[in-house]
Amino acid sequence: MGDQRWWSKGPALGRAVLLLALLFAAGPAAAADTGLVVLKNGTQIAGEVKGLQMAKLEVSTTSMGTIYIEWDKVLALTAPEYFEVELTTGHRYYGTLSPGPQATLGVTLNGRAVHVDLLSIVRIRPLKQSFWSRLDGSVSLGASYTQSSGIGQGSFSVSVGARRPKLEWSTKFDTTVTVQPNEPQQTRTMYTLGVNRLLRGRWFVPVTGRAEHNTDLGLQLRAAYGGGLGRYLRQSNRSLFSVAAGLTQNLEIPVDGDRTTNVEAFVGARYSFFTYDTPKTNLTSTFVMYPSLNVGGRVRTDLDVNLSREIVSDFTVGLTLYDSFDNKPLSATATKHDIGVTLSIGWVF
Repeated sequence: MGDQRWWSKGPALGRAVLLLALLFAAGPAAAADTGLVVLKNGTQIAGEVKGLQMAKLEVSTTSMGTIYIEWDKVLALTAPEYFEVELTTGHRYYGTLSPGPQATLGVTLNGRAVHVDLLSIVRIRPLKQSFWSRLDGSVSLGASYTQSSGIGQGSFSVSVGARRPKLEWSTKFDTTVTVQPNEPQQTRTMYTLGVNRLLRGRWFVPVTGRAEHNTDLGLQLRAAYGGGLGRYLRQSNRSLFSVAAGLTQNLEIPVDGDRTTNVEAFVGARYSFFTYDTPKTNLTSTFVMYPSLNVGGRVRTDLDVNLSREIVSDFTVGLTLYDSFDNKPLSATATKHDIGVTLSIGWVF
């Protein structure tokens, strides 16, 4: 009876409450589809533009969830939110997005529009985005065993990173354990943290931290930090190639012997190639040389090559090759080379 009296005394109020409830229910869906993507085949997709990275345009839709569109399939793009747009040349523009003439994208800020070629765009990043939604990363596990030799190996790796206007960072932890009969367990564990301050003209300032344990090289712990200057020599929707150089200082604790503090220069290069035509493939190769500045003639090198291919949505199979070299290892019984190859399955996010 109470409900009937309430409706009979205030039908206008009741209708208003019902209308507000419907508006609130429809509000998020309507707000989400603020952008429009037009493909070269004429298909139009309404949704919220989340960004472009590694040749994938991320769009959140109310009807299909989050979808990823290959950038070379896009004809026009509209989004009223504010974005940072980065080109292959390293130039960055800020503003809302709208279609431009002759396969260009209009970037408008304070009423002033700049038109840039669609194929020259390598990244689009929203300027307002939660911390968690900016994260990219992967997790992988690997194992192998040979019955004839009794050698078993296990590996685990996790990496997380993010990129913001003028700043990118990444962190990685990976470990490999090898066991074999009548031999001590061999362990290689590494943790790295890198931050790049992005400058004009594809230049950047890298700051790095690293902790490493490697029994094959007679190394109980190597903790290092350093910085320098680098540049992206090439960046496109399919590949990245960068070089960097600088100085590092490290503390080394051998398996047997006294700890030492060293100063080293570093010169490195990193190349990444990625394709999102099925199956999705990602190849990353990093090489760094560390000539010592206080130990005459000592040179170290690190090579890492990672290849992954998608088998089902966001799940991958991967191959990793690493080679750590020290021409003057800390222990007389340690080897100069530590080389390993691992197969793994993983998940990317």
